[in-house]
Amino acid sequence: MNKNNTSITQRLIISSLISLLMVSFAVLIVIRSLFYVESTLKTETSRHVSELIVNSEISRRVFALTSRVKLLEQTFLYSETALSEEAFDIDFQLQRLRDLSTNQDFSHKIDAFIDNFHRFLGSSLALNRILKEAKTTDATLAEQLNALEFAVAESKLEHLSDEEVVIYNNELDIIAMLRESFLTVGKMLGDIHSRITPETEKVLLIEAEKELDILQLHLENVDIPTSEVKTQKVAIAQTLDNYHAALRKIRANLDQRWVVIAALVQSQTGLLQMVENTEARVQDQTLQLTTQLEDLISESRLNAIIISLLAFLFSVLLINYVVRRHIQKPLDDLKDGFDRLVSNGTKRPIDLGRSDEWGHIESAYNNMAARLSEAYQAITEEKKNFDFLAHHDPLTGLGNRLLASKELDKQISHSKQSGTNFLLLYMDIDEFKTINDSLGHAAGDNLLINVAEKLSLLIGEKGFVSRMGGDEFMILMPNSDLANGMLMAQRINKAIRKPYYIEDNTIFVSASIGVCEFPDHGHDGETLIRNADTAMYYAKRNGRDGYRIYTDEMTTEVNDIIETSRGLHHAVSQDELMVFFQPKVNLATGNILGAEALVRWQHPRLGLLPPSAFLEVAEKSDLVVDIDKWVFSKVAKLVTEWKRAGIDTSNIFISVNFSARMFYMTDLAEQLQTILDKTECKPSQLILEITERDMMRDFETCVRTIEMLHAKGYKIAIDDFGTGYSSLSVLKNLSADYIKLDRSFIKDVNTSPSDYEITKAILQLAKVLDLAVVAEGAETRSHVDTLRQLGCASAQGYYFAKPLPVDGWLDYLSKNKDHIPRSALYHAYTQTT
Repeated sequence: MNKNNTSITQRLIISSLISLLMVSFAVLIVIRSLFYVESTLKTETSRHVSELIVNSEISRRVFALTSRVKLLEQTFLYSETALSEEAFDIDFQLQRLRDLSTNQDFSHKIDAFIDNFHRFLGSSLALNRILKEAKTTDATLAEQLNALEFAVAESKLEHLSDEEVVIYNNELDIIAMLRESFLTVGKMLGDIHSRITPETEKVLLIEAEKELDILQLHLENVDIPTSEVKTQKVAIAQTLDNYHAALRKIRANLDQRWVVIAALVQSQTGLLQMVENTEARVQDQTLQLTTQLEDLISESRLNAIIISLLAFLFSVLLINYVVRRHIQKPLDDLKDGFDRLVSNGTKRPIDLGRSDEWGHIESAYNNMAARLSEAYQAITEEKKNFDFLAHHDPLTGLGNRLLASKELDKQISHSKQSGTNFLLLYMDIDEFKTINDSLGHAAGDNLLINVAEKLSLLIGEKGFVSRMGGDEFMILMPNSDLANGMLMAQRINKAIRKPYYIEDNTIFVSASIGVCEFPDHGHDGETLIRNADTAMYYAKRNGRDGYRIYTDEMTTEVNDIIETSRGLHHAVSQDELMVFFQPKVNLATGNILGAEALVRWQHPRLGLLPPSAFLEVAEKSDLVVDIDKWVFSKVAKLVTEWKRAGIDTSNIFISVNFSARMFYMTDLAEQLQTILDKTECKPSQLILEITERDMMRDFETCVRTIEMLHAKGYKIAIDDFGTGYSSLSVLKNLSADYIKLDRSFIKDVNTSPSDYEITKAILQLAKVLDLAVVAEGAETRSHVDTLRQLGCASAQGYYFAKPLPVDGWLDYLSKNKDHIPRSALYHAYTQTT
């Protein structure tokens, strides 16, 4: 094989095979060592386990048999049959135990134990027979003593009438002493059964012989010359000789027995010691085997580590050589070619001098370099387009947040160098989410495009306009002060406020703008944007459709808003909200027409808060929808409770305020019906109020929503009427039921001719449009008289009652029950109004 034609793959395969052989060699050595260790472990373990099993069985049986032998020593005197049976079984077990082990020493030990056991058994049987003989002699002596006593008594009776015969009374006492000595000997003979110690047995035997001698002396003291007494004395004397002979046999047997027992105990101790020694020997061998195996494993480990390191080192060196010679060097040459290509775009060819895969790479590189050189020019042109897309909003074509940040940093740097000021305006479209939710994102995108076009026309070359995301826009105005900023903000508000015609829908929108000036309101881009955003939210909080110039107090207030928002979430979940009711009264009759449900917040720290303290914060998020649903649900539940409690509120309408976000939900009717299904409240008992400004935001959707709510039975009221920007052409097509005249007109209706005329005109307009009117803010008697004079049918305000809690509202109804209209009267009222 030609080495120059060997491919890189083949070279790597050969290198890998050599490395693999080295590693395999190391693995084989490790396996061989482990196999040897395993073989040794199996062989030795098997032998030790076998020895341990046999020795364990021997040990168990030896202890069991020696325990039985000890019991046998204690029971041999009581039953010769039991002794023979137990001895036979023990002997059988000892013979089986002898066959368990092939150890010669153990066989000798067990044989010695068996021999001593047999000797012990023979001695026990002999002693048992001698004791039986002694018991027989004892029984004979007892009978002879009875006969002697009877003979003495008979002799005394025969000579009782013979005056010449001297009667001695001590013979009976001697008989008693004879019996006492006899009983003492019997007791001592019985104590031998207890097997206390050899010395005790010897003492007992000596004492027994002494008692027999005393008995002999007492017998000789019986001096009655009758033939019967003499005959019994001779018989007793012969029995006593037999008793002495039995005691001598017992003594001789006991002396020999203790020698046999000592030999038996010694052989037993030797046997047990051998078992213990065998166990200790096996344990020592096990420890030695463990040490040996640890040494073998350590040696194998060391050999494996050394061989593995050598194999690894050789493999690394071999592969390093192959990689450096056949991969790294061609790669370096190729890298130099790429560096030249990247640095100056030249297409200078490379020459690797190879005929393997590198030759193909060389050819491919040279062809690629030629094509890349031609493509560089085209890429340069495309880069400009990519740069534009990366820095501009694809929807509006305005600069995006990235470009805005760069322009802002550039403007800050320029202003610092030149010592000039510039303005940053941050704008947000009011209620843009409502438009998106009601008309869809396509309509929202069209609105954003229209707004962007208006901003571009207004700003032109005087500044920079960018879309920061969503419905937020940022405007930079170089070399401008706050006076110019206020004029521009007013122009922007005016331009945005005009109606938009999108997809056959007329949309009214407004914008809130925050204004910051560099360097008074921030020295870096992040601070300027944050403060402008704060001013923009402050503008939203103060009625929207306007602008605010940033002040430090706004940051503190925004933090308070954040805290309020967090507290509101907790209030809704923990049921801290409350509903108050402000009565609505018929000005002509004084009848109670209904009430407006007003939400309050029972703050755990600040006490009872009015809507102005938290609703504006809620309207900036979906939290206002949660509050609207909560109030609606609460009113429905209260109406149900009143009905079940027997309070007749069938002719009283309860008004519930809805935000724009709630009112423009596409499934509003379904959501409200789901709430009412859980109660006994009917839609016909409820009036849904929405502000004039929110109604005009999307007139077509508003009309469809009102028609759908009317079909369900609800009545609709336009709140804050006169403060928005509705037109007569819009109002005449809006099928609402009521308009609520804003309190700003009622406040000075008695003193301001313009307010008086506006109120009068609105009442006339409502009559033409067939809309009922409810005046808000009737606080004095003069307000009520003027409204009645102008023909206003109904009103609400402090003159009649402040907003009342539930108990206060029910108490108000109770006190004014005569002014609650009946169905017919209420129907007539609704028709006339």
